[in-house]
Order: sequence, then structure tokens, then C-alpha cells
Amino acid sequence: MRSSANKGQALVEFIIILPIILLLVFSIIDIGRVISLKSDLESITSDAVMLYQEGKTPDEINELINVDRKEKVKITTTSTTDYVTIKSELSIKPITPGLSLIAKKVFDVETTRVIKNE
Repeated sequence: MRSSANKGQALVEFIIILPIILLLVFSIIDIGRVISLKSDLESITSDAVMLYQEGKTPDEINELINVDRKEKVKITTTSTTDYVTIKSELSIKPITPGLSLIAKKVFDVETTRVIKNE
């Protein structure tokens, strides 16, 4: 009789802990996705800087960068007399339920480069 009570207790403890473990696992996956996306955006921004230095317009840069991407990267350029700021932005949807309510800005990833206007 005692062993069936222990099995029941273990099952209840597992059911109590399971949502916490799943939330933790999915959160780790989401954070990994954000870090990976940040790295990808760094590379995309470097490509956009090279295209800008070749004389491409902002519309041409957006078109060339987003040619084969299913998630479109928004690239904006702002220039002053001395400097040009190139910013790449992309938002991703979290897979963890409810995480976007807690961390709203985490999934809006952006990178910025400032270059001398020559």
C-alpha cells in the first residue's frame, strides 16, 4: 500500500513541476533565438553599410538585403552632414506562452552602425 502512495505523490510533484520546467526550457530557446538573430542582424548591417558605401539608395539596400528572406528586415538610414546611421530592425514572435507579456521589447532586435559620410 505504501508504494502506491509514493507513486501517487511522485506523480503529483511531477505535475506541479512540469509547467515550470517547460517555461524554463522554452524561455532558454527564445533567448537563444534572440542572440542568434542579433548576430545575424550584425552581419546584415555590415552588408548594408557596404552597399551604402557602393552608392546604393536605401530602397535598393532594403530590396537587396530582403531578396531571399521570409522575415523582412527593416533597414533605415539617417544622415547628417558628417555621419550616416544605418539601423537594421527585426521582430520575432516568442514561442514561450506569456513571455511577450513579461518582456515586451526583448523580441524587437535592432543593430546600428554609424559611419563617416564621405
